[in-house]
Amino acid sequence: MKGPPSISLPQGVRDILPEEAERFCEVESAILGVFSSYGFKRVITPLLEYVDVLGLGMGPGLKEKVFKFIDPSTGRLMALRPDITPQIARMAATRMRDYPLPQKLCYNENVLRHLDPRSGKTREILQIGAEYISKGPSSEIDAEMIVMAIEAMKAARVKDFKIDIGDVGFVRTVLERLSVKEFDRKRLKEAVEIKDQSGLESILEGLGEKVKKEDKRLLLALPGFYGEAEVIKKAKALCTDELTGGALENVRAVLEIIERKGYSESITVDLGEVRGFDYYTGIIFEGFASGIGKPILGGGRYDTLLEKYGYRSSSTGFAFDVENIVSVLERSG
Repeated sequence: MKGPPSISLPQGVRDILPEEAERFCEVESAILGVFSSYGFKRVITPLLEYVDVLGLGMGPGLKEKVFKFIDPSTGRLMALRPDITPQIARMAATRMRDYPLPQKLCYNENVLRHLDPRSGKTREILQIGAEYISKGPSSEIDAEMIVMAIEAMKAARVKDFKIDIGDVGFVRTVLERLSVKEFDRKRLKEAVEIKDQSGLESILEGLGEKVKKEDKRLLLALPGFYGEAEVIKKAKALCTDELTGGALENVRAVLEIIERKGYSESITVDLGEVRGFDYYTGIIFEGFASGIGKPILGGGRYDTLLEKYGYRSSSTGFAFDVENIVSVLERSG
C-alpha cells in the first residue's frame, strides 16, 4: 500500500512565518515610503509571461534561469518571471506608451529563477525595485536613484553599508577596441571581473604585440581602480580616447551630485566592475552591508531595454533583495 506523500517544499523556496513576515513588512513599508516621497508610483506585474516577449528584455545570463512550460490553451511557451525589469519595459512600451515622460515606477514582487539546487541559492526572491524612464540618459537621474537607494536603506535601519559605483561603458570600451579574438576578449573580461592580476598578466603576455602598450597598462591597472573618488583621476591619466574619458566623466558627475547630497561616505568607486556587461549601458551600482556576503541591491542604466519593445527611451533602475536586508537586520540586532 502506498504511503502518504512527503510533506516538504522544493529546494530553494521556503515558508516565512509570522515573526519574520512582520520584519519583511517593516522593510517593505520603509523602502516603499521613500520611493513614494520621490514620486514613484507602484505597479503590479503578472507572474506569467510569454517567453518570447519576456526574453526581449533579458540578458543572456537570466535567460538560462527561466522556469518554462507550455500553455495548454494556446500551445505557446510561457515563463514564470525571473525579473521584473523586462515586465516594466513591456508595460511602459505598450500600456503606458502615451503617458508623458519621465515615468517613475516601482514594484514589490517575487521572482522565480531556475538554479542548480546544489548551489544553495534561493530560487524565489522578493524584490522591491524602482525604474526611472526618461527621454534621455542623465547623470542627475543616475545620482537621484543612488541617493534614493541610500535613503531607503537608512529608512529600513540598515546601518553599515556601501554602494559600489562604476560604469560598464568604461571596461567595455577598453575591451572592444582591442584587436584580439572574441575568446581572448572574454578571458580578459573574466580576469578583470574577479580582479585576477596575475591572470591578466599571463593573458596579456600570451597576446604579445596584439595589444598596444597603453592598453596593456590600462588593463593591468583595472583591478586597482577601486576605492575613493581619487581612482577616477588615476584612470584618466591612463586613458587615451574620448569614449573611456566620457564614461569616467559620467561617474565623476554622479559622485559629485551624491557628495552634494551628503552621502559620499556611503559610496565606493569600482571602475573594473563588469556585472551585467551585456545588459547595462552606463552607470552600474551594487549595495553591500556588513555581516552578509551577498548584495542587498543591484542596478544601473540600461538605455537599450525599452527600444527592444519598440519604445525608444532611457531608463535607470535597481532592486533590493528583501530577504538579504532582513538577514542584515537580524545579524546587527
